[in-house]
Amino acid sequence: MTASDAVKLQSFDLLRPTQSGSFDADKILRATLAVVDLDVLTPEDRAGLITSSFHMRETDRLEGFKHARRRDSFVAGRLAAKLALQHYCPDLDPSDVSVENGVFDQPIMISESGKCDIAQLGVSISHSQSYGAALIFHRAHPMGIDVDVPSQEDVGPVLAGLDQKTRSQCDRLALSDFQAASLLWVARESLAKTLTTAMMSPLALYTPSEITQKDACFILRYENFGQYQTHVWPGAKAWLALTMPARTEFEGSGPSWR
Repeated sequence: MTASDAVKLQSFDLLRPTQSGSFDADKILRATLAVVDLDVLTPEDRAGLITSSFHMRETDRLEGFKHARRRDSFVAGRLAAKLALQHYCPDLDPSDVSVENGVFDQPIMISESGKCDIAQLGVSISHSQSYGAALIFHRAHPMGIDVDVPSQEDVGPVLAGLDQKTRSQCDRLALSDFQAASLLWVARESLAKTLTTAMMSPLALYTPSEITQKDACFILRYENFGQYQTHVWPGAKAWLALTMPARTEFEGSGPSWR
């Protein structure tokens, strides 16, 4: 399995001020992010990655999709997941792992290989028109990602019903309506994925308690989910959001975004 110029892989370590949970920190406080630039990925690279990384179950599912758009989104997310997994577990053959879906459509990895304890690992998958992205992490330290950008037609609905406090915070950060909608759009999605609920709850439930900015990154904390924080990076073709426990910090600068 090879990565082309279209693939960016990043592994990063995490820090917590105190030990929590029963797992060793060095086992759970790390993650790997894979981003595939779909605008750069060639058909030949795509076909090669599918052949080298897809499990037979995934190949069967892919062949069963009738619509090209569904096939493309399936491939984008699965390729990113396999690239991230191989980087996280170098001894593992990604084709030994199948990424399945739970009752809320959340991704779940299964494998009969004993080279990596897949049952302990979580995967978060996202895709947009330009990117496929996936994050591999330890399930003892929940995380979730989203990569997307709203269309101009979506901006109004995303901002509709926004509470005055959130609107004021966006204004204080000098965000345009499009930037504010992009920020809130991906932050909500990544939090919902971390909670494994998808976007099936009232949007008011995801109301941020504060939005701050550190360099190019925005950081959101939440009224109803004080145990989580979301980091959001703006981009030319999409915005990236990563949600993780509130008391966790990146060791160093954390992931970079294009």
